[in-house]
Amino acid sequence: MKTIEETYNELDSLLREASVAQVGGFRPPEDRITSWFGGSGVGLAGEALPVYRGRDMFCLLQVKVSELPVIPPELKQIAFLVVFTNREEFPFDKPHGDGWEIREYQSREGLQCLPESKEPDVVKSFPIKWDKVEDDAPDWENAWDLVDMTPINESDDADEKFFYEYHRYLGTKFAGFPTCIQHGHDLEGYVFQIGSEEKANWMWADNGIAYFNKNKAGDWCFKCQFY
Repeated sequence: MKTIEETYNELDSLLREASVAQVGGFRPPEDRITSWFGGSGVGLAGEALPVYRGRDMFCLLQVKVSELPVIPPELKQIAFLVVFTNREEFPFDKPHGDGWEIREYQSREGLQCLPESKEPDVVKSFPIKWDKVEDDAPDWENAWDLVDMTPINESDDADEKFFYEYHRYLGTKFAGFPTCIQHGHDLEGYVFQIGSEEKANWMWADNGIAYFNKNKAGDWCFKCQFY
């Protein structure tokens, strides 16, 4: 059997790089076709906000992919990504297009701010800067998907290092590992997460995190966990 030290060494070799969002705290750029939390969203001429149950959905996140210091492989051919959600409910476990929608653009050319909705604002809009981290760690259940954690699990106190010395980033981030709350999340096709961002006055239920996966066919899947 592996030793505890060997198990941790194996885990260390699997830590991932990620792009972590800094939401606000700096002067907004003049160019609005950049990364923002909230805002009007962007699209091509003639495009409008998606609609759910007769009401405009709103832009929760827009991302200029080239600004990400770490770009997930699923977005290598994408220049811009916009996440919309509805005003009625959290669309937990619903298929893409049913209460939430992701629009992808392969070029930034022709993109412009979408027309303003007459609906009231849901989130406060802030520009985003992206920080690169190199030590994003999996949570306990996802760690088991990657490493045989038995030596740590069978020790009385060896797991303290796992829970207190490794970094897991709770906010909005691309790449890295999903930061789980209730249970493990599917690592296959995981692309990004949107956290509960206090500054933007946005929360998924009780301080939750939403996870977005993309399969090989290019289909998006949305899941959420919360306290």
